[in-house]
Amino acid sequence: MEFDGNSWELHELPSRNIVRSVYIGKDGKIFVGSFEEFGYFERSSLDSLVYHSLKDEAKDFRFHNDEIWTITSAHGEIVFQSFGSLFFYDGHTVKGIRTKTLPLNLFQVGDTVYSQQINGGLFVLAKNGLENLIERKSLGNSDVVAGLPYNDGALFLTQKSGGFVYQSGKILKWHTECDAELEKYSVNRAVMTKDSCYIIGTLSNGIYAIDKEGRLLWKENTDSRLQNNTVLGLYCDADNNVWAALDEGIAYIQNNSLVYYYEPPYRKIGMVYDVLVKEDEAYIASNQGLYRIRNRVPELVPGLEEQAWFVGEWGKQILCGHNKGTFQILGSQASLISDVRGAMCMKEVNLEGRSFLLQGTYTFLNLYNEESSGIWRFLRSLGGFTHMVREIEMDPQGNIWVKHLRKGLFRFRINPDLKRVEDVRTYMELGDVKDGDFSLFKINGRVVFSNGEMFYTYEDMNDSIIPYESMNEQLADLKGIHSVSHAKGNLYWFVNSKMAYLVKCEMNVFRIEHRIPFSLFDGLSIEERAAMVYDKASGSSYLCLNNAVARIDSDSSLLYKSSIRRSLWISAITTESEWTGKIKRLSVQKENKIDADLNTVCFSLCYPVYNDYTYKVRYKLEGLSDQWVEGDRSLQKKYTRLPFGSYVFKAEIYNENEVLALVTLPFEVLRPWFLSYWAITGYVLIGLLLLLLLQYIVYQSVKKKKDRVIEQQRITHQAEIEIQEKKIIELEKEQLEADLRFKSKELSGVVMTNIAHQEFLNSLKEEIQQQKLSGQYTRKNLDKLLVLINQSIVSDEENWNMFQANFDRIHENFFRNLKQQYPDLTAGDLRFCALLRLNMPTKEIAKLLNISVRGVDAARYRLRKKFNLSQEDSLTDFMINFK
Repeated sequence: MEFDGNSWELHELPSRNIVRSVYIGKDGKIFVGSFEEFGYFERSSLDSLVYHSLKDEAKDFRFHNDEIWTITSAHGEIVFQSFGSLFFYDGHTVKGIRTKTLPLNLFQVGDTVYSQQINGGLFVLAKNGLENLIERKSLGNSDVVAGLPYNDGALFLTQKSGGFVYQSGKILKWHTECDAELEKYSVNRAVMTKDSCYIIGTLSNGIYAIDKEGRLLWKENTDSRLQNNTVLGLYCDADNNVWAALDEGIAYIQNNSLVYYYEPPYRKIGMVYDVLVKEDEAYIASNQGLYRIRNRVPELVPGLEEQAWFVGEWGKQILCGHNKGTFQILGSQASLISDVRGAMCMKEVNLEGRSFLLQGTYTFLNLYNEESSGIWRFLRSLGGFTHMVREIEMDPQGNIWVKHLRKGLFRFRINPDLKRVEDVRTYMELGDVKDGDFSLFKINGRVVFSNGEMFYTYEDMNDSIIPYESMNEQLADLKGIHSVSHAKGNLYWFVNSKMAYLVKCEMNVFRIEHRIPFSLFDGLSIEERAAMVYDKASGSSYLCLNNAVARIDSDSSLLYKSSIRRSLWISAITTESEWTGKIKRLSVQKENKIDADLNTVCFSLCYPVYNDYTYKVRYKLEGLSDQWVEGDRSLQKKYTRLPFGSYVFKAEIYNENEVLALVTLPFEVLRPWFLSYWAITGYVLIGLLLLLLLQYIVYQSVKKKKDRVIEQQRITHQAEIEIQEKKIIELEKEQLEADLRFKSKELSGVVMTNIAHQEFLNSLKEEIQQQKLSGQYTRKNLDKLLVLINQSIVSDEENWNMFQANFDRIHENFFRNLKQQYPDLTAGDLRFCALLRLNMPTKEIAKLLNISVRGVDAARYRLRKKFNLSQEDSLTDFMINFK
């Protein structure tokens, strides 16, 4: 089992056999022995222990039930001892020998190695073998189980006959105050501390500490919280504390500590409220009554079995405040001096130039005066005040301050006749806390209060309670303080629910000198109303706990001062992936390079100091933050998902005054592959390509947009042109239609004129012919006239052909379309249709066609038939709308 001050780790042999012996070599190798197996553990680069077996190095040796019980060094070699064999390892080879005399055990004193033989005497292990030194009968006919230095000689401790001093070739009995117990309970192991104290472990009654003169210093067994009475191994560490391997578990005894812990083994004494220590006895006031302790055994004082609030010594008297009243204590006898129930506190005050005892109870304030004989007697209960008082203090101005049991503070004065309380003021709030269970105490004559968060004091200049600024600034870490008591000089104990602080209080200068964490006492809770009690006679302080009392000595001059400066180092580095859960352990070396995917880093540190319970730990990771971060005593620090880059991990062990140890380790978290220089170069190239592509896309987009705008403009322009053209065409069409209508009318007029002219000429011709026949004119003249008229008359066919051509142009191929749709139409029908399209009257049509009106109606009828028109349909409309 390996312990680094915080955690235990088990290292098993490959054979998984029980390890019977352990020895640490000068080179740091850990030699171990087991059944037919021995070798050593050596620390690897990963700070783990790796086992190397030496069994196979013992050439030409046959093992037979060889269990290695002891390992030591002799003459530059490591010696492994079983009950029948010895094995010698010189660092390269192993030599095994069978012994004729069977060694029971092996131990070293100075440079000499001794061997106790089974049922035999004491031998010396020399280079050439075992040499007989002391006969068995000279050692009380008992087996020697340990040898320790004693002045210039050696002290041999036997199992049943106590100790013997061997000096200058003589053996003498070593007499102690507990020889009878050592002989009765069988000595099994022994070790000497750094201050020359002999620690002796027995088989059935625990551990004894004895000085050279044989005086018993202390003893520990199951009666004093040792978990088992059978001691199988002892060791004294560099700080002079004792470790014991027991039949059940491991015990650590703070032999070099200012803290002594007392818990009665067979009786629960309840929650302790007060302690009074005398020369040969002590009193403990608890919620179960008043206990008197003699020879480490607590006994209840008869009649005081209920709640006891305080016990103290005033002048020649020991007074106890009890649920039943106030009692005077003489040994185990209690006599009632006041029957006012619930006497919770007592404070000596000066009134009218005289000393009195002022007592707080469940109901009244009681006053005691001192008689000439030095005996305190109950005087009276004061009127004008009926509250449960737990604490009392008096300021330099003569004001008396009291703390209510549950909440609030009161300030008052006692009138000159010492019968009543007057000028009572109530304080139900301090700062932001109202109706709180405030604490009341006095520092260097000044009344101070606490609401659990801040400290306050009374300022008589303006008659008010104000924050105590200097104390709040310098003692900012002290929260939840419920009790403060004076130790000595300018030292005060501040107590909260987790720790007791020894604070040096000077004029507005406050400094924490010492810390006592309650976790030191196996997690036993402290009573909120209890406090640290200072004993002026011994200079020790007593901390009231649940079912126990802890004594804190103030004189550290008697403690062993180790010259070894403790170092802090990193014992392990583990890296982990938050995504995959993969874990990797790294060797502890500078410039460690950590894979990017394992960027959660955990540092495990080692600070093998077992008796310093006041040190603190802080960490800093340069490259991530320049701030120190407070840690706990588990000495592990984890950083999650560190970005790539270079870091320097720093850790410090420190106390109130100085840095005790520090460690620094630089390391680097590698770049992930996607952030490597090649990857970045690729990203840059891809970025440039994307930029060019984006530029091209933007260019094309802008170009397309521009083209769309131009095209839109062109389309708009073209549309405008087309609109204009349409407007022009419409205007031209309208103009043409107007022209056509005009031309049509003109043509019709011309046709009509021509027709009329033709009619005239025809009529003229007929007239002339008639005249000619009548003979009124000469033939010659008339013939000439006819010739001229004939020349001016255009034939009907030519007139109609000319009319038809002009009509077709004006009326969009009217005749052609009509002929195509109705091929049965004759030339006369076409002419008749044209005249109908011109919407000419029937009479005019008859004249132009040189037919009668009935002939026109007949023509209409024929066309209706050809056009398949009904009687309701208008033939004229049909012709006008025909296309």
